[in-house]
Amino acid sequence: MAACSFDLQFQYVTAGWEGSAGDMKVLRWALHRGGFSVPEGKYYLVDSGYANTHQFVAPYRGNRYHLSEFENQRNRRYAGPSELFNHRHAQL
Repeated sequence: MAACSFDLQFQYVTAGWEGSAGDMKVLRWALHRGGFSVPEGKYYLVDSGYANTHQFVAPYRGNRYHLSEFENQRNRRYAGPSELFNHRHAQL
């Protein structure tokens, strides 16, 4: 797992987990035992393998997310607010 800032500076890196370890399991370990912390008032964007939690913002599951799915103008119509959120999330 790696976390970086918007300036593309690594803030935290951990390795050594088996490939079958779930994303949230690794994140919980990093937060509770691995020395990873999120500064107050800051948030990390995460992918849909994570849950929305305090200071971690994930896209809505079951909606389009990847920028390639919104490439042409016909595909830019959003099915609802959650799809618009996902598009904006993917642009960051």
